[in-house]
Amino acid sequence: MEEPTRNLTAAEQKRRERFCATEERLKSEGYTPHNLTVSIIQANLLGTLIAAIPCIPFIVAYFYLNRTISELSQLQWLIFIAIFVALIVVHEAIHGLFWSFGAQNGLKDIEFGFIVKYLTPYCTCSSPLKKTAYIIGTFMPMFLLGICVMLAAVIMGNQLMMILGVVNTLAGAGDILVILKLLSYKTKGKDIVIIDHPYEAGLVVFER
Repeated sequence: MEEPTRNLTAAEQKRRERFCATEERLKSEGYTPHNLTVSIIQANLLGTLIAAIPCIPFIVAYFYLNRTISELSQLQWLIFIAIFVALIVVHEAIHGLFWSFGAQNGLKDIEFGFIVKYLTPYCTCSSPLKKTAYIIGTFMPMFLLGICVMLAAVIMGNQLMMILGVVNTLAGAGDILVILKLLSYKTKGKDIVIIDHPYEAGLVVFER
């Protein structure tokens, strides 16, 4: 594994050591690793542009059906901020829950943390996952908290819910970018396992 470009926390260093041990084991079994990580800046810029695409039809549908937009009160903005902060935690919990279904030791393989430098919370799975399990666990927060909420907002005509849905869809910018990077990667082997990178945004594909 490459040397880190920043100082790692104790938890990240522990994950790195565990990852290196798993990497050596998989290499001895004939697997070849391929690093598919994305930078925080890349995730926030390019990922946000990509994540904005599914928002467009819901926004158009909302304004077509409701015609008007009202100014939110101070109380409504406070409610929005409180809910959004709470959903940041829920977002990571959803990652962990769905990844745990495919993890070797279930929830025991799921860890949570916070990158202070980038003010970014994260969830990571320390055990190898199959491609489908990894993609589902990565996509579900954006789907449940973003797309499903926007759909409900269109049906109910709820403006605050629509804003929450859009913001939570955009919050999945890094997730959708990682998924697209994984889907666009042309694997050479038929046997593939995926491990979350221990301290960067993205993953490492092992194939043989």
